[in-house]
Amino acid sequence: MTTLRSSSAVRAGAAFLASRVLLAATVALIAAVTGQGAVHHEWASDIWWLDRFSLWDSYHFIRIATWGYLPPGLDCCDQAYFPGYPLLMAALAPLTGGNVTAAGLLISLVAGAVAAGLLWTLVADDPRGGTVAARRAVTLMALAPTGFFFVAVYTEALFLALALGAWVLATRRHWWFAGVLAALATGVRVNGLFLAAALVVLYAVQWHGDGRPRPRLDVLALGLPALSVVAFMAHLHGRTGSWDAWREAEHRGWDRATAWPWEGLSTAWQSLMDSPDGWLAASRAADIAAVLLGVALCILLARQRRWPELTYLTLTVGVVLCSNLWVSTPRYALTWFPAYLAIATMRDNTAYRRAYAVGLGLSAALLLGATWAVATRHWLA
Repeated sequence: MTTLRSSSAVRAGAAFLASRVLLAATVALIAAVTGQGAVHHEWASDIWWLDRFSLWDSYHFIRIATWGYLPPGLDCCDQAYFPGYPLLMAALAPLTGGNVTAAGLLISLVAGAVAAGLLWTLVADDPRGGTVAARRAVTLMALAPTGFFFVAVYTEALFLALALGAWVLATRRHWWFAGVLAALATGVRVNGLFLAAALVVLYAVQWHGDGRPRPRLDVLALGLPALSVVAFMAHLHGRTGSWDAWREAEHRGWDRATAWPWEGLSTAWQSLMDSPDGWLAASRAADIAAVLLGVALCILLARQRRWPELTYLTLTVGVVLCSNLWVSTPRYALTWFPAYLAIATMRDNTAYRRAYAVGLGLSAALLLGATWAVATRHWLA
């Protein structure tokens, strides 16, 4: 049975990789048909097709991978990005002829396939899951509206692969390995701390179920993710003299700050109303819709009594909900792996199958629209 499930997970990963290659080809085709020229940016690779997958935040990662943090003449705001992804880009660049952009794309493609295989495993192993539910979960991931970012020089694919790896290992009680992967995920995105908090809850659930009087030694693995953050903050402190350099860069570069949810909603709505064109309006509407969807998914997880998964998603959605900027949330949603699990393992009846089919069709249509927006260089958060 274990061998059969492993081979099914490999096939799921391979199918997902094929879907990303097809998506990448679609981006290149649309760009060619619509006459998109070369990308004029200091950190563009000058390879026409490759630069289709490097944009916006990608340039921060490329610069960090090339120069490191805070090179002469640049005191902000690359330090708002955690080092795991650009470090890996720099490490793998020799395999791509020294091209860090190509290395970043390669990481996203491979990591996305790994994430799909791990998601299949997670859902197939779940007491309420199975092979049908696993197939549904991976299909949801493949047709996510912002799925372009699984073929872009962005962190979503790598973070999701590490987070799912940590979660699968934790559910199988391999806590030291889970802690290491969670620490690596935290080195990629600060959201790894939310993953770490959820792993604490998962550990507590297992501990309570075992009826043990005290935790095992492997409880220490839960502290490993904090080491990633401390190491990064210590590095920035050595360069800037501030232990809060990461948050300062967030505020200075994007004016990001905490706010009451209704304040964030008001700002997001006003931004939607003030949109100068349809593409930007669609992006800002998607930001609002994604936050509200995240809240609904938290309610679904609570109804399913998935407390560890609820912890991760509540913290992940909550940090956006309590921010003055509801931006890029549809992209962040790619890393909400508990959402795939919760939706795919709902009670299977006629109403559910109809809703799933409608939702999948809508998601596919949005994916096509978002892919067109990216290929034609319109704004898409």
